[in-house]
Order: sequence, then C-alpha cells, then structure tokens
Amino acid sequence: MDLVDMTIDVRYDMMRKRHAFLNEIAKQYSSLETFARERDEWFAIRGIELTFHHKCISLYMSLGYDEYETYYIIPGKDGKLNASEVIGWQDPYCFNDVINIFTGESVDEEKILTSIHDYSRSVSQNDTGNG
Repeated sequence: MDLVDMTIDVRYDMMRKRHAFLNEIAKQYSSLETFARERDEWFAIRGIELTFHHKCISLYMSLGYDEYETYYIIPGKDGKLNASEVIGWQDPYCFNDVINIFTGESVDEEKILTSIHDYSRSVSQNDTGNG
C-alpha cells in the first residue's frame, strides 16, 4: 500500500483508521508515564517514534518522501488516555500543518490537548471504517 500517493479522501480515511487503532491502545491506560514506559519499544519495533512530553505523548510516523503524521495521546476526562483528534502532518502542498482529522480543518496546536473524539456517536458515521 502506498502510504503517501493517495487521494485526500483516502488519506483522511487512513488517518481516522490509525486514530481508531491508537485510541484502542491508549484507552487501556490512565497514565502517560505508564503508557510511554510500556509501549515505547512496541512502537519502536513498528517504526513509530514515541516521545513523552509533560502533558501528552507524541507518536511520529514517517510515511516516505519526507511526509509524516504525528498523533498525540492525551488524558481524557474519564481518567483514561485517548488519541487526540488533532494531528500534525505534511499536507499535499508540502506544508507542515496541525489539523483535526474529523473536520479536515487546520487548528491551533493548543487544540491537541482538548480534542477527544466521541466514538460512541460516530460509529454509525463510519469514522472507524468498521461500520
């Protein structure tokens, strides 16, 4: 599968699938420190760079041709960790941007820590690619 040369719609679908996958892993944890300690090598084996920050964890994925996506694991309101709806990426015009992958809109970086997707409401909207 070519991870870079996709239509924008297919690329967003793939981002949402990655988000759902990462969210399933993250919600098993309630501590950023524990997540980082227990998952660092697991992600490294898969070619994903995990970086622990004070308020979140970033997961950097190199997709080829200098393109990338960075996902963020953040604390949720329920005490469990979640994957943020906001990611960093290189857009089709080679600009670095921060976007909400469910709206497609560019957002400010501070939205990373507050944007949690409600999968209970979106499963019927096919956001995870499973329904």
